[in-house]
Amino acid sequence: MMDYNSELSKINSIISSQNNWRKKECINLIASENVTSPAVAAAYNSDFSHRYAEGDPWKRYYNGTRYIDELEEYANKLALDLFEAEHVTLQPISGTVANLAAFSMFTRPGDMVLTNGTAAGGHISHNPWGAAGILGTNVMNFPTTEEGFHIDIDKTRKIIENKWVNVRNHLTTIMFGCSFFLFPQPIKELSEDAHNSGLRVIYDAAHVFGLIAGKRFQDPLREGADVITASTHKTFFGPQGGIILSNMDEKDWRRCKGTIFPGVVSNHHLHRIPALAIAILEHKKFGQEYADQVIKNARAFAEALSEEGFRVAAEKYGFTKSHQVAVDMTAQGGGSSVANKLEENNIIVNKNIMPWEIISFKTLTNPSGIRIGVQEMTRWGMKEDDFKELAKVFKSILLEGKDMKKEVKELRSRFQTINYTFA
Repeated sequence: MMDYNSELSKINSIISSQNNWRKKECINLIASENVTSPAVAAAYNSDFSHRYAEGDPWKRYYNGTRYIDELEEYANKLALDLFEAEHVTLQPISGTVANLAAFSMFTRPGDMVLTNGTAAGGHISHNPWGAAGILGTNVMNFPTTEEGFHIDIDKTRKIIENKWVNVRNHLTTIMFGCSFFLFPQPIKELSEDAHNSGLRVIYDAAHVFGLIAGKRFQDPLREGADVITASTHKTFFGPQGGIILSNMDEKDWRRCKGTIFPGVVSNHHLHRIPALAIAILEHKKFGQEYADQVIKNARAFAEALSEEGFRVAAEKYGFTKSHQVAVDMTAQGGGSSVANKLEENNIIVNKNIMPWEIISFKTLTNPSGIRIGVQEMTRWGMKEDDFKELAKVFKSILLEGKDMKKEVKELRSRFQTINYTFA
C-alpha cells in the first residue's frame, strides 16, 4: 500500500532541492530564462489559476469574469503604452503559440516563409519541423554573410523581388528574430522592399523583448514589422507566456485575434495576467536601467572570456549587442561536454550550433559552441567586474581542469537579492 505522506515528502524534497540549488548555489546563464520578482511571484499564485475566461475582456463566453476582465484590460493598456503599439493580446500561452498564430494569419498551406535557419540562430518554431511546418508552409532561410552572424541584405532583396520562388512556392511572409541572437536584424533595411512586394513582416522578439522594452536593442514596429511576437520570460522578466503586438489596421488585427481565440488558445491561463501586469510595471520603471546593464554585462563577459583564452564568436563585430554571448568550444571538446563540465561546477549554459556548422546528428548532439545569457544573473545584481571574475572561473574549469564548485557557490552567495523591482 502506498505511503502517501512519504510520496508527498519526496515531491516537496525535490522542489526544495531545486529552489536551494538555483537560488543559492547555481549561476544560471541559460539565455532563455529569467527570474520573477517576489511581487510577480505572489500575483502568479492566485484564484485566477483555477478559472476560465474565453474571449476578450467584457466579451466572454463564461460568467464570473469581471475581475479578470478588469485586470486584462488594464494589463493590455500597460503593454500598449510600454511598447507604443496600437494592438496587443496577452493570450498566447507561449512565444511558440504566438508564432503559430502569426504564421496562420499570414500564410496558407503551400506558401513560402523566409526565416533564419537553425545554424544562423532561427528558433525551432520558424522552421519546417516547428510551427511553420505544422501549418503546411514551406520554409526558405535567409542568406547570411560569410561569417553567418548577419542576414545578407542584398541577396535577401533579390529573393523578395522574385517572390515566386517557383511555380508552387509563393513567398508571403518574412519572419525576423532568432533564438541565437547576438545582433539586431535588418528590419528597417528590408521591410519597405517586403511591403512593396506584398509581403508581411513578423518579428519574433522572444529573446530580446526586455531589451526592446528598455529601448536598447531595436524598435521593430517603427522599423517596419507588421507584428511582434514574443515570450514574456527571457530578457523580459515576467511569468512564462506569450504576447503579440501590432500597429496593423483594425480589420487585420481582428483576423490576428481570431487566430489566437478560438484558433490556438482556449483558456489563456489567467493567473499569468496579474503577474504579467506587475512585470510590465517593473519594466516601465526599471527597464531602461536593466537593459543597459544586461548589454554592458554581456559585452564585458565576452571581452573577458576572450582575454582568458576562449574563442568568443563575432569578435570583429564587438562580440554582442544583446544579452547573449557565444563561444566556440571546439578546442575544449565541443559544446555538449563543456556544458556538462560547467554544470558539474554549478554553472548552467546550453550547447549551441554555431553559424558555420552544417546541421547533422553529430552537430546537433555535440555542436561546437555554447550559448550564454547574462540576463538572469544581471537581475540578481551582477555587474561587469563580477562577470570578469566569472570569466576567470571558466578558465580555471575549462582550460586548467580545476574543480571550482566551492568557488562558484561562494560567488553565487553574494547575489541573493532580485534587483529592478519594487521594494
